[in-house]
Amino acid sequence: MVKEIMADTLVTDEKGARILLAEIIHTDYLFAYIGRIIYGKTGLQNVYVFENNFWGRMLFINNGLQFTSRDEFIYHEALVHIPVQASPENSVKRVLICGGGDYGASRELLKYPQIEEVIIVDIDPQIPKIVEEYFPELLPENPKDPRLKLIVADAYEMVKRYKEEKQLFDMVIIDSTDPDVSITGVTQELSHALFGEDFHRMLYEICPKGIIVQQCGTPFTMQNILVETYKTFKKVYPEKEIYCYRANVPSFGGDNAYLMRCPYPNPETPKWEEIPNTYYYTHEIHKTSFGLPKYWREVLK
Repeated sequence: MVKEIMADTLVTDEKGARILLAEIIHTDYLFAYIGRIIYGKTGLQNVYVFENNFWGRMLFINNGLQFTSRDEFIYHEALVHIPVQASPENSVKRVLICGGGDYGASRELLKYPQIEEVIIVDIDPQIPKIVEEYFPELLPENPKDPRLKLIVADAYEMVKRYKEEKQLFDMVIIDSTDPDVSITGVTQELSHALFGEDFHRMLYEICPKGIIVQQCGTPFTMQNILVETYKTFKKVYPEKEIYCYRANVPSFGGDNAYLMRCPYPNPETPKWEEIPNTYYYTHEIHKTSFGLPKYWREVLK
C-alpha cells in the first residue's frame, strides 16, 4: 500500500508571499487576516497596506487597522453626514478636519455644494500619497476640487495658530488615530494631544457656534477612550450640548463611537435634504444612530 506523505508546492499565483497577519484587539483576542503586504514604510508612523481577498485593501498605522476598502464608507459617512445634517440647513460653509489625511471625510463633505471650504490638517505627509496610490476610492469625486485644501502640519499647532489669527470655522471634525493609553505615560500616537482638554479649549474658540465631532474608538474593547474623551468634553463644552452617536463598522468588530458638541436643538433630527450619493447614511440611519446601548449610557453618566 502506498501512503501519500509529500505534496507538491503551491502554484505561484501572484507576486509577494501570502502571510497571516494578526491584529491584537484585547487580552488573548485578535483579528487575523491572510494576504499580502503591498506597501510598508516607517516614518513619523509605521504604515503599511495589506491586501486581503475579503476586506480588499487595508490601511494599518502603528499596528492598528484604520480602514478597509470594503467598509470605510460606513465610518466616514457617519463621521461627516450626521454632524452636517444636525446643523441648520446651509449653515456649514467652512470646515476644518484635524487628521483626515486619507481624504475620506473630505470626500463626504464635498458632496454638499453649499460647503465652500474644507481644510485638512494632517501631520503625516505619507498618508495622502498612500491613499492616492492605493485607495483612490477615498478621494473626492473631483480630486482637484478648489474648495479643498491639504496642509501637512501638526493639527494641534495649526489650531493654535488659527486661534491666534482669530479664524473661525462652522464645523471641526477630528478624524484621527486612537489616543495612547499607557501606564508609563509613553505615547507613540501623533494624535494623542487631539483628545486633550487644552486642544478642545482652542477648538471652542475657533468654532464657538458650530459642531465639533470626534471619533472615539470602539467602546466594547476601548471603553476608557470614550469615557475619558467624554470627561474632556464635559470640562470644555456645556453638558447639554454633548451628544454621543454610533455606527457599526464590521472591520472594527463592532460599534464605533462619536462624540459631538452641538449647540443646535434636536441634533437627532436631520435638517438638510438627504443626499443621494451615499452607501450608508440615510435620514433613518441618522435618527437611529443616537440610540445607545444601556451599558454605554451607564459609563457616560
